[in-house]
Amino acid sequence: MAGTKDVRKRVEQLIERAQEDILEASRELADGISKGSARFVPPVSDDVERMVDDVFDFAERVIRGQRRMVIDVVKTVNEQTDRAAKVGRDSTHKAAKRVATARKAAAKRAPVKRSSAAERAATKAPAAKRAATKAPAAKTSGTKKAVA
Repeated sequence: MAGTKDVRKRVEQLIERAQEDILEASRELADGISKGSARFVPPVSDDVERMVDDVFDFAERVIRGQRRMVIDVVKTVNEQTDRAAKVGRDSTHKAAKRVATARKAAAKRAPVKRSSAAERAATKAPAAKRAATKAPAAKTSGTKKAVA
């Protein structure tokens, strides 16, 4: 975005410089016409000078209008760009929410896996398995009498 702003400023500067150059050239032309007309036809020179002033006043108004128009166009383009970026971010955010919601819903609908007793026994620690297998082998006839 910084590059876009730099380009916009540069374009505006070039437009202003071109407009100033046009106005300066117009003033020089008006001065030349006034001097020439005063030398050859003095009474008409006032009318010509007035017409030239009117023409250049009109040109200045047109240039100001063009400057405003360019500023409005650049402003509109920037607003549309910002709006499009916001819409894109919002859409991405909404899509991410939908995916998360869909995953949660799918997890709720999935049947819960229940492990059987044999599977739970297989997952016990090896020490617990050894103790369970050693206990029946360790019994002797003497222990039966003591328990009874």
